[in-house]
Amino acid sequence: MQVVPISEFEHRVAKWIAHLEQTREPLQISQRGRTKMVAMDKATFEELQADRERLQAIEIKLLVEAGERDIAAGRTIAHEEVERMVRQRPPRRKRRS
Repeated sequence: MQVVPISEFEHRVAKWIAHLEQTREPLQISQRGRTKMVAMDKATFEELQADRERLQAIEIKLLVEAGERDIAAGRTIAHEEVERMVRQRPPRRKRRS
């Protein structure tokens, strides 16, 4: 993955957009020597989004299957018991700002 300083990116945006579309390789944009953002072409972004959605669907399916196995094995807790457990839990402390 290529790294380009933000000033170079700003001065030659059109060139870098063409580069992204041609190579389909993400581009790291740095500021003061540290990567601040990553740019990519739209097609690559859309593929990543689709992959992410497929992974989420698989995760949901696996969780549902695990729940079904727990129910079949009798590993369940009655709703009333869950409510009691929640009420007995100590309150969470507020975070300091």
